[in-house]
Order: sequence, then C-alpha cells, then structure tokens
Amino acid sequence: MSINWVMLTRDGKIVPIPNEKILYTSRTRVSLELSTPKELRVDEPFGIKSSDGFVYITNERVIYLPANPTETFKSFFTPVLNVSDTHVYSSWMIGPWIWAGIVKPVPGGGIPMSIPRVELKFIFKEGGHHDFQNKYEWLKERLQNARDMGLNPGHNFEPPPPYDLETAGPSGANAAQQAAVDVQSPHQPPQPAPDEPPPDYLEAQTQAVNIQYEERTRSEAERH
Repeated sequence: MSINWVMLTRDGKIVPIPNEKILYTSRTRVSLELSTPKELRVDEPFGIKSSDGFVYITNERVIYLPANPTETFKSFFTPVLNVSDTHVYSSWMIGPWIWAGIVKPVPGGGIPMSIPRVELKFIFKEGGHHDFQNKYEWLKERLQNARDMGLNPGHNFEPPPPYDLETAGPSGANAAQQAAVDVQSPHQPPQPAPDEPPPDYLEAQTQAVNIQYEERTRSEAERH
C-alpha cells in the first residue's frame, strides 16, 4: 500500500501508470479505514480514516480517493496482489457491508518501516460491495495466474490480435525480414562499451538500496 502517491490531474482524475486501465469505479461513496492490526505491538500504531470517497480497481491497483482530501491524506493505493485474507462482513443486521483485508506496504509508500502489514477496510454505506468483491476476486485470480506463468501481471489479460497478411501488407513483411537480417548479420562492428554509467544510474542504485533496507526492516518487525 502507498499513501498520497496516486498522481491526479487538476480536476482530480487518476493519472494512470503505463498500460493501466480502470476496471471498476464505485457508484456510491465509500468509507476507508487503515489501521495497525491488534496483534502487532508497536509503539506508534498507524491509522487513517476517511468518511467519504470513491474506490477504484485497475488492472494494476486498488485505489481510494477521499471526497475531501486533506494535507495528510490525499490518496491511497495498493497493488492487487499485496492484499490477503480478504472477506466481506456486516457488523450489524442492518449495518453497512465491509470489505476487509490485510495489506503489505509498498517500499517508500509512506508507511512506517516498523509496521509490516496494515488492516484495510472499505465500508460500503450505500451498497455496491458485491460488485467490488466480484471484480476484485476475478482480477486477483487472473493476476496470480499470470505471475505463476511468469508473465507480467496486469498486462496479459487479452491475447494479441491474429496476424493478418492482408492488413499487414508487404511493407510489414519486408520490415520483419530486414530486422531478421540486421540481427543475424555478422559484419556489424561491435559497439564500444560506454565510459560513463547511464543517466539516473546512481539514483536508481540508491533507490534499490533503500527499498532493500525497508523490506529487510519490515521483515524483522514481522518476526518480532
């Protein structure tokens, strides 16, 4: 999960990440609760509440946008496969339905490193939980299958269109043949090795180290 890292347009719409598509949008307003599970004994428990907002499911993430964002809480998202132990229940006979799960935080997402997991609740005060649950479970199954097959989760929902020689035309075939010749040609001189690291190399290395440190810290917190 990540707090306040959803990019939005000036009118408050989600800016999708590459290849992302919105698959579900709640019809009515939904409440959100994020809290530290009771079994985790931490000195400073984490918690966020929003009384009204909208929840989205994309082929990558579950996103929540509060209706009235504040300086401390503007957005929330979690990768679909970072959520486990999901279930739907109602606390009262005529009370709202609640969709709940346990979320693994994303490195650098704004959650204290001492907290290895967070409890998530979406409270559907005006209905809609059934549609959300069905879409989430359908997506999670497909993403998990894609991951098990070594595919890129989120980008492999539909097979590519069949190859059509008539629509491809001779230019497409010639281009493919030329590409094959270019790849197989043994007469191309070898490219010299670069003298300098690629752009943003140091920044990427630093970010990778920070991510490894945060994941290790969370793993230690989980064991304790």
